[in-house]
Amino acid sequence: MKPRPDRSLLNPDDTARAEAYSAIDELIRSALAYHTPERFVELMKFTRRLPKYSPFNCMLLHIQNPNLKYVARPQQWAAIGRKIKPGARPLVILAPMHPVMFVFEVSDTEGAPLPPEIEREIEDPFAVEGFIEAKTWERVLRGCGGLGIVVKEEPLGNNLAGDVRLIGVESSRYLLRLNAAHDSAARFATLAHELAHLFCGHLGRTESDFWEKRDDLSLASRELEAEAVAYLVASRFRLNTASQKYLSIYLTPGVTLPPYSMETILTAAGAVELMAKGQLPGKERARRRKAVESKPRS
Repeated sequence: MKPRPDRSLLNPDDTARAEAYSAIDELIRSALAYHTPERFVELMKFTRRLPKYSPFNCMLLHIQNPNLKYVARPQQWAAIGRKIKPGARPLVILAPMHPVMFVFEVSDTEGAPLPPEIEREIEDPFAVEGFIEAKTWERVLRGCGGLGIVVKEEPLGNNLAGDVRLIGVESSRYLLRLNAAHDSAARFATLAHELAHLFCGHLGRTESDFWEKRDDLSLASRELEAEAVAYLVASRFRLNTASQKYLSIYLTPGVTLPPYSMETILTAAGAVELMAKGQLPGKERARRRKAVESKPRS
């Protein structure tokens, strides 16, 4: 175990980093509080309203301030003529290429009026568009190919939106089918649902897969996780799909949720969103754990 450095010997940046590591560690432990349907739904809706941040970072933000409306880095606020109020509390999230990053809520800033696009995001965060852009669809399909997932759109009748199964251990390892009769929004939500079954480990894993093997879960647990991912991805792309209706089956107030992993749900949703940006997933969980595990320890 590495000894915790004497704070008096650290420069301000190192002190802030050490405190941030501790904060992230505590926040991840706090994530275990999402046991009830009410808390689960609260986090899903909160994550939906902040599509610019990864689902996992949305969870970190929700734990710190469940009532926030819009956050940005100090540099981003300065770029639109606003500054951080004295004594404002920074919110900590994980950052690409760095362990942590600090952001501030809009109510903790002052200065120039907010740009119209930010006002719209605050006033109507749940606006629905109802379609998926062709370039986004193409990126996800390319990402599937890069992960050894063959996607086929074909008639599947009225009772099946899609499915996924293992077909081999070579370059094409999985077959994911989508109902060609459904519209693009429904097919995208189904694609997210079936990818969630893979990324959550419900089908096990081959040696080349980045996800963990979790094929011992009950059907209820698997469907809750997959439908939660589909809901998050579709809603954060502002799509009007049936995911919310299907997810509500598992979220009756007062009813105990089946066992599930919130970290896995958020990681899987983030993986689909990375593919939509043209990136292959697989490093997010490792980077996150490295950030936490590398913090100074006592």
